[in-house]
Parts: sequence; C-alpha cells; structure tokens
Amino acid sequence: MATLALSRIRPLDSTAVWLRNYSVTLRLWKTEVIPPLAEPAISIFAFGWGIGSLIASNVMGIPYLTFAGAGILVFTGLLRALFETTYGSYFRMVYQSTYDAILCTPVNVESLAMAEIGWGATKAAFDSVIILAVMLAFGILQSPWSLLIPVVIIVGAAGLAGASLAYTASIPSINHFSYYLAFTFSTLWVSGAYFPVEQLPRWLQYIAWAIPITSVVDVCRDMMVGRFDRATALESVWIVVSSLVCVEIALRRLARRMLR
Repeated sequence: MATLALSRIRPLDSTAVWLRNYSVTLRLWKTEVIPPLAEPAISIFAFGWGIGSLIASNVMGIPYLTFAGAGILVFTGLLRALFETTYGSYFRMVYQSTYDAILCTPVNVESLAMAEIGWGATKAAFDSVIILAVMLAFGILQSPWSLLIPVVIIVGAAGLAGASLAYTASIPSINHFSYYLAFTFSTLWVSGAYFPVEQLPRWLQYIAWAIPITSVVDVCRDMMVGRFDRATALESVWIVVSSLVCVEIALRRLARRMLR
C-alpha cells in the first residue's frame, strides 16, 4: 500500500524553508503590510456601510456589517494564500529556480511543498490578525471567540494553498492560471460571504456547501457572534478533512513535477 506523502515531511527542513520565505518577506515588509490594512477597511465601508445601509433588517439574526465582515475577512486571508502558492510558487519554481536550489540540499520535495503551503497559510493568518484589528475598531466583533478566527483561517488557507500548489505543479505555463483563477473566484462568490447560501437555487446550494471556503466563512462568522451548534462542528471537521486531502495532493503533484 502506498504511503502518504504527508508522512515523508521533515518538520525541521520545512521550517528551514519557511524561514527562508520569512527572511525574504522582511525585506519587503512595506508592500506586505500596507495592502492588508487598506483593502479590508475600504471593503468594510463599501459592503458594510454602503450596501448595509440599504438593508433595513439583520441578516440571519446579525447586523449586515458583521455578516459581510466575515466574508471580507476570509476572502482577504485566503486570497493571500492562493496568490502565494500560484504566482509566487510558480516564479520560485520556474523563473528563479529556487526549488531546484533547495532540492540540491538535504531538503526533500515533500518538506519543500509543506513549507510553501505553510507560508501561504502564515500570510493568510497574518492578514486575518490585521483585519480583525480593523474590525474591532469598527465594532464588528461581538464575541471573544473571535480571537480564535486566525486558527480557522490557517486551516482553511492550508487547504486552498494545497489546491493552488497542486495546480501550479501541474501547468505547463503561467498563462494557465487564468483558468484556475476564473474557477476559484466564481466559487468565492457563491460561498455565502455577502449573502446567505440559502438564497441560492437548491442545486447551487449543494455545490456551495461542498466548497470548503463556504464552511470557513460560516465558522468564522459563528465565532464573530459566539454562536455554535451542530452545523458549526460538522463544518469544522469538513475544513480539516478537505485541507488534509488538498495538502496530500499538493505534495504528490509537486514531487511528480520536480522529480520527473
């Protein structure tokens, strides 16, 4: 029976590659910090106060600013992980030959892939902390459970980063990202970020709930208001399981690409 690629990860090697990415980011901190601060603040004005002013009643029992805030939070964090493991990883793999240089050391490809996924999830968590601070200033957060939201973002971002890295390792040219981004952004808009999934046609609701991003948005929203039920527990399990599957696929795809 084939062994899991996850079992071949060497934590110390993955940490070393993660620290390499961290040191590079430190030199570019101005461009890494300012966008996460500006974008969610503008989005809160647009969706929360702009669209929210047109909605007289609460949405699913919570203010629309809080409802949409969860979508803004998840979108900003997960998209950071997505772009890090698509264009960022592709440049390191193809144009800069960074992967080739790393694999000339004792680091194996599975540890390299896990470091890339981990770095994407780290950047997503960092962005989520900044956005949470902005939301706290706007009075959007209603529960101390909001402090655990970055944990949910990390797990969800690892899944999306895994799916993105698997795709990156499978394409012959950078132009193929247009297909992936078109599909991903389409799924983001049906994930219940700015309106309840229940407003969609029944057949589209099934597709929406099958997308892990929908569960990430829903669990983060529940934490923002301190609302937990059986659905929250099931969605949390689905986030973990789907992320593990995506990471496993990513490790296998990158190994096939780099070792062929």
